[in-house]
Amino acid sequence: MDLEEQRRKNAYRRLAGSGAVLIVLFIAYIILIRSLDTAPAAQTSPQEIDSRLPVLHTLGSLSLTNQLGEPVGLETFRGKPWFANIIFTRCPGPCARMTRQLSFLQTKLPEGSKAQLVSISTDPEFDTVQVLQKYARKFEANTESWSFLTGTKEEIFRVSSDELLLVLIEKEEEQRESENDIFLHSTLTVLVDGVGQIRGSYEILEEGALEDALNDLQRLESGIN
Repeated sequence: MDLEEQRRKNAYRRLAGSGAVLIVLFIAYIILIRSLDTAPAAQTSPQEIDSRLPVLHTLGSLSLTNQLGEPVGLETFRGKPWFANIIFTRCPGPCARMTRQLSFLQTKLPEGSKAQLVSISTDPEFDTVQVLQKYARKFEANTESWSFLTGTKEEIFRVSSDELLLVLIEKEEEQRESENDIFLHSTLTVLVDGVGQIRGSYEILEEGALEDALNDLQRLESGIN
């Protein structure tokens, strides 16, 4: 065997050896990728679930009165998530349906939930404490967990617009279609957490909105507890 032929054989052996190593590495890579694909997904902690609910706004303060004549502030709901909307009892529009939806929501709250419901009247001149008590009874409100709030007109408008970010406009008399057509207001219900942060907003007259609200409440309370 001449020198040139020996060199070719040695080069072939080196190439074959390198190819074998590459094949082994490739097979190992495929096995690794498949094992990652079939590995069980990591469990998501309640805190991680809770963190997916955005913080839409942080409330500053509120000073109102409930249907029992008791003062209510942000500290009243400290450590408790709460749903809030704005209504008025002589509303000719959607208020009764909104309140009926909250009444249904009240029956669907999870066992052991600390959640509160809050309905703020935009019509303090008419909606006295006595009127709100009667309205609460009409919708079978549990007074332990459902507050109907009134207060000064200025505070109600401030809390509704600046704190809860809900549209509230008093109509001019010439714009009213009837005697009780007083306000143009949002039909949204907002979810506030136990430290006064808005975490969700729901058009509860729409199909599926109550389920969304309850799901978000469950996420929120899982993060709190």
